[in-house]
Amino acid sequence: MTYYNVINAAYLAALKDRSARYAAMIQPLDHWENALGELRAELLTGTPAQLTVGDGNEVRRNISLTVADEGGRFSPSKDSMFWFGRKFRLWNGLQAGGDMYWISGGIYYSTHADEQGHLLTISGVDKFGALNGELNIGRCVNAFSTDIAGGDIYVADLIRETLALNFGRLPIDPIAPIIDPIFETTKLYADISLDAGQYYGQVITTLAEMYGADCYYDRCGVLNFRKKAVIDRPWWYVHQGCAWVFGEGDVNIAESVRRSTDLRAVNVVTVVSDNTDGETASVTVRNENPESPLCVQNIGEHYPESGAVSISVGDSTRQSAEEKCRQYGKYLLCQNTALICSETFTAVLIPHFDTGMVIDVHGEERLITGLSVDLSTRLMKVECCNINYLPLEV
Repeated sequence: MTYYNVINAAYLAALKDRSARYAAMIQPLDHWENALGELRAELLTGTPAQLTVGDGNEVRRNISLTVADEGGRFSPSKDSMFWFGRKFRLWNGLQAGGDMYWISGGIYYSTHADEQGHLLTISGVDKFGALNGELNIGRCVNAFSTDIAGGDIYVADLIRETLALNFGRLPIDPIAPIIDPIFETTKLYADISLDAGQYYGQVITTLAEMYGADCYYDRCGVLNFRKKAVIDRPWWYVHQGCAWVFGEGDVNIAESVRRSTDLRAVNVVTVVSDNTDGETASVTVRNENPESPLCVQNIGEHYPESGAVSISVGDSTRQSAEEKCRQYGKYLLCQNTALICSETFTAVLIPHFDTGMVIDVHGEERLITGLSVDLSTRLMKVECCNINYLPLEV
């Protein structure tokens, strides 16, 4: 049997089977993301090929790979599968027994193609490249502005309408996004304006800043717009299940854990609000987790170089300006801590891994903050942070 994006007990068992074989495949796609074919034998996994995944907003995924092109079938041209505005999907496969498991590794726009002899090296970025200018498409031709005075504008609707704007004669992204339900009833509290020449993705990234949200494309090529900090679950990593357990002597680990600590500590963040509706707020949050090496009781208070962060809070009748500042401050504190207390190790590729997942490494839970996959060796470098080092409620 062949399975696509199925993570079940048999798949997890196959990851521990030393006789299991890995594979890779790319599918050129049309604009609506229908597969135009499959490239397996043509995809040269013995040559340098790299996939990197970050955890920030906008573009998270970058890829480079090489395709054998004996007959010039893929040679860059307007009729090629790899040309301006063309998309492709990466699949990482695992074969165990008679079953084949394919896990999506992202959908990418081609950004560069280098042909030499019978080899074609392709680079790509995830689909946010069509929104933020990396592909030089999705540009606002005339000045644009929302109009909240003319009626209520809901955040979720504005995101969907932005994705539906014209890319030539087609929508920028025809795939429905995954939007946190809270934004279906959240109204835009301040107009967003674009000058002629700016990119439409600025609307989405501005919304993310205004409402404290993550905006990125996941490994299935779907835009996610998710609330970063919510009043009853600001430490989202505490409530996540463990995606994988690396035990002592685990055969999947190829290089032991290496810890790297930036000694420019940040354990205090201050967030201030604007003067919307006459209410202002200033909130300072601190890492007071006694298990964290950055706990203020252990090393004193250390602020980011940029100083206090200012946010717009808009309508504060539902939630106070102070609470909005507190939630965003907690998120920023977590981000700063995760970057400073970084740990890395190399392991055999586990196709379903992604940033933001929680894993167990030798009995300690860690939050994945970055991945770098060598598609030729099927090894991945995992960047993570020990959850015990992150700020927690005490």
